[in-house]
Amino acid sequence: MFYVDQFGAVTDGKPNQFKDTENMLAYLKDLGVTTLYMLPFADSPMEDSGFDVKNPTDIRKDLGGKEQFESFIKKAKEQGFKIKADLVLNHFSEQHEWFQDILNGDESKINYFISTETMPEYQKYVDEKLGHIVEYKEDDGSVSKRRLIFPEISENHYRKVQVNGKDYYFYHTFYPFQLDINWQNPKVLYYNLETLNYWANLGIDIFRLDAIPYLIKEKGTNAENLEKTHEVIKLLSIYLQAVAPRTVMQAEACQLPKDVIPYFGTERKNTVIVNNREKDLKRTDEVQIAYNFPEMPALWATFITEDSSYFKKSVTDLPKIPDTASWATFLRVHDELTLEMVTPELRNLIYDSLAPKGAPFRKGYGVAGRMANFLDEDYQHINMAFSVLLSLPGIPIIYYGDEIGAKNNYENAQKNALTRKKLSKVKLLSFFDSRDINRGLLTKDAFYNASNENKSYSGKIYHSVQNMINLRTNIPALSRGSLTILDTDKHILAYIRSYKGEKYLIVNNLSNRKCIAEVDLPKDIILKGLKNQQTVTLTNILNNQEFKLKLSLKNNKTRLLMYSHSFVWLKLP
Repeated sequence: MFYVDQFGAVTDGKPNQFKDTENMLAYLKDLGVTTLYMLPFADSPMEDSGFDVKNPTDIRKDLGGKEQFESFIKKAKEQGFKIKADLVLNHFSEQHEWFQDILNGDESKINYFISTETMPEYQKYVDEKLGHIVEYKEDDGSVSKRRLIFPEISENHYRKVQVNGKDYYFYHTFYPFQLDINWQNPKVLYYNLETLNYWANLGIDIFRLDAIPYLIKEKGTNAENLEKTHEVIKLLSIYLQAVAPRTVMQAEACQLPKDVIPYFGTERKNTVIVNNREKDLKRTDEVQIAYNFPEMPALWATFITEDSSYFKKSVTDLPKIPDTASWATFLRVHDELTLEMVTPELRNLIYDSLAPKGAPFRKGYGVAGRMANFLDEDYQHINMAFSVLLSLPGIPIIYYGDEIGAKNNYENAQKNALTRKKLSKVKLLSFFDSRDINRGLLTKDAFYNASNENKSYSGKIYHSVQNMINLRTNIPALSRGSLTILDTDKHILAYIRSYKGEKYLIVNNLSNRKCIAEVDLPKDIILKGLKNQQTVTLTNILNNQEFKLKLSLKNNKTRLLMYSHSFVWLKLP
């Protein structure tokens, strides 16, 4: 995933356009990437890195506009890439034509947004589990208990606007310059269906639905995961399956596991015409992919403490998803490392460890920063983290620059804060967004130099990641196989990936010390490996190194010498 203007800049200090980023297609192909996820590129004043959309069916002029976009997509598709893009459905920029019409006195557009004529009375407090809460006393007597997503930036969820001499209060889940749209207005629904259709026709294969838990707001609720929100997602999914049956949707829903699972919906069968022949497609009736937010903080807790039990518990707690759906797995993205949906103990553990290496976000409910900084810029530790990511089930997502060990960019954060202050027409508690330290421009040379070097810091990370991606792509057990977690010492994370008789043993040393990894192998593996022998030779497919292991039916433990943050991917008999 990458920002078009920030990824592989041809000239240092000068943002790219689409035509410039075409130079990075060869790099991405060589790395083994299959899908290009371009972060928001729709028309935007860029106060929130493109998530403040001004015109959802136009492309930013600074990126080269529609002509360059279509050329980029064509060349990317010719090289076999799929295209993924954001669909921002919860809110629009204050510069969107609807809100501008309101500011110019058009009261008919007020119902296009969530608003009230009377500012509700409210109180604020911190809930240990939920974070910063604003509790509103509604005019019907109900109480709406809402999470304040940006407590360091906004006082509450409402922005006061005067229209024709009368005060209105417009609701915003995020920044005050991003006003939440009213999905219960049919004109808003039709407008967004047209947007979906527009981008599908331009070649988008995967739509990432931004912030979808918040689509519907009802008085007396927390305005998250409401039933009507799921009805909207189902409608979008059914429409998309009718007009672009090969295109799928991905949820960005940072919620508890029990609340994420419903966004997949239920499986249904569709009959479509492919090459003039009917074909049955089975897929879920909401989204087909969802970020695995429950797993991500567990992985970081495991890396920080060198204790595999955090990850093992997250796997045990994760509910089953439909067979035709998939998790999107990740370590870092463009946003903060969110700590919203974890226990207070786990939140404090991760925050206290990583905040000094990055920057606080949401007053303790998140941490901003690059993967490399969080792992002390230790290339071996970074590679071990990638070993875990790229050997687990799901669709792995890599954030641009992480594959070469890119570091925090505080200068970018300061620059963006100044830009936000200059552009903003509303008063914010702060213009600094700490997430901007894990964003920013990285040059084309930085990426290609890493790909052409083996011994540099960046090159060691790049080539390790490239090797693992290649193996994952060509070995179905690693991309599609089942997962069996093995009993080990807490400093070791070991599991087996299995698919149609092929099995691979993955062992990761979480610690920075040399150790003997004792791994409990299943009996069937031992029986198959013995075949009247006391030892079996396994090959580490990462480097073709052979391991001679002793096997015994009396003691099903096998022992491996593991160096600091080392990892092996062993093909089992």
